[in-house]
Amino acid sequence: MSILELAITLAKQHHATQVDKAGQPYIEHPMRVMHQVEGTQAKTVAIMHDLLEDTSVRTNDLIELGFEPEILQALLALTKQPHENRFTAVQRTKQNALACKVKLADLADNMNLSRLGTIQAKDLARLAQYNIVKAQLLEADQIYGCIQALKPSTDYPAFHYSTRAQNYQYLLNLMFDQTVPYLAQEWWILFEDASQYLSWCKRHQQPAELSYFLVLIHCTDRVFFDGQFVDAHYHAVFKRIFEQFQVAILEP
Repeated sequence: MSILELAITLAKQHHATQVDKAGQPYIEHPMRVMHQVEGTQAKTVAIMHDLLEDTSVRTNDLIELGFEPEILQALLALTKQPHENRFTAVQRTKQNALACKVKLADLADNMNLSRLGTIQAKDLARLAQYNIVKAQLLEADQIYGCIQALKPSTDYPAFHYSTRAQNYQYLLNLMFDQTVPYLAQEWWILFEDASQYLSWCKRHQQPAELSYFLVLIHCTDRVFFDGQFVDAHYHAVFKRIFEQFQVAILEP
């Protein structure tokens, strides 16, 4: 039996007597979520995403069954704790790229109100909350996707989801490190002010200006690196990074 088959069997067993808000067998929900994601790991997490929260299954049970750490970490990131609401729980979910993918699929299914016989005010209120959570997850998934697309080396400093500005700073630095032959994140501070600026633009839905982006980098360069990056070559590098970042992150 494959790990995914084991996960499906486990989910069917423990959700067997549960029903959803529409009175339908609950197992149909994780099954639908599973079919919305790609890859064995994502499907395995998807089919089990409610086990730790809504059944008697515990983490140690999954460890004993042989589920790998990446799957367990994603499941823990998806499991809302007793003291949490949706908005606090998503802060943990955003820390895990795999969990983000699965949670977005989970939300897509939960936001489909067509299965309900009657839509009440509480359903619309819940939908509004889902939309807030979804926006946060989409931004996190976007960052993870960009980093994965850049394919950092295995010895590159690991990414830890943080504030928008710090996430942007990591991404800008990764783009720079892949362009110039320096040690990983050797010039981390070079993009500190620029990332704050881009974060401001994103938050206020304002277009980012290349000229101001370059001014911020050159000011930081003069203060910390004695103007090492002022020639035409680096001007072109920073311009290319700005354009790449704009397409990947800032444009709708």
